[in-house]
Amino acid sequence: MTEIFDVVNDVNRYQEFLPGCEASVVLNATSTTYDAGLEVSAYGIHEKIVTRNTPTCNRSLKLELIEGPFAQLEGNWSFTDYGEGCRVSLELSCEFASRLLNVFSNTIMKRGIEKTVEAFVAEVRRRHDSS
Repeated sequence: MTEIFDVVNDVNRYQEFLPGCEASVVLNATSTTYDAGLEVSAYGIHEKIVTRNTPTCNRSLKLELIEGPFAQLEGNWSFTDYGEGCRVSLELSCEFASRLLNVFSNTIMKRGIEKTVEAFVAEVRRRHDSS
């Protein structure tokens, strides 16, 4: 479980494995939160997103929008240990600032979440196999 949490929490390496992520960096950090900046491109759209992230060691990672193309964005990664494995889930709620993007948001977000989770799982496997 620690491995997947560590990968999800390793913002500075997202651009190495996350589809559409062109840059990622921790902008500042406190003892309980950090702000993450991402530059993403998908479907011909290039955007910068800044979120405030609140990790709870090996259990969850809460995301809140600071800046970006959304009117609203909240998310939560959760990690549940099942002895032989780990259940990982990502709940994401967002509303695009653009009315046009809101029309397509369900399809965009569903596929985006699937691709994101798949990329994190593949990265965990890659790191595990190389150690």
